Amino acid sequence: MKKLLVLILAILFAAPIFAQINDEIQMFQSMFGMPKKEIVNEFVKIEGSKSEVFWKMYEDYESQRKKLGEKRFVVLNNYVKNYSKLSADETEAIMEDIILLTNRQDKLIARYYNKMKKSIGISAAAQFYQIEWYLQSQVRTNILESIPMISELEKKSN
Repeated sequence: MKKLLVLILAILFAAPIFAQINDEIQMFQSMFGMPKKEIVNEFVKIEGSKSEVFWKMYEDYESQRKKLGEKRFVVLNNYVKNYSKLSADETEAIMEDIILLTNRQDKLIARYYNKMKKSIGISAAAQFYQIEWYLQSQVRTNILESIPMISELEKKSN
């Protein structure tokens, strides 16, 4: 019975954030008051023909970032749905997936920074890197604040 209660609490706490993750436009709108592309446009200042180059690269970056985000959603959703019945090995596999996806996302931002600095300059590339790190950090924080900590769930199940 306690495990069922823990699962229900985990789902209740996590449901709003996972609904937001599924619809990124809505998530960024609710977190920042505007869509992500508008935030980036406000922060990254590029003029002339380099602007077209930046937005093409940014769209490529976003496409890859969204694929990683979808994978992260599946892993986190699986964890929340199955928390109370996961074995240590299953929990470890989920943690390995999350760590791998986080590392891939961090490397993706760095890779696009390096591409951008060659084609649009260091300043604009650094602006891209800074705003992406900030936005992704806010998303990660939002997720962590929306789900119960493992220690909280363990206390409630005892």
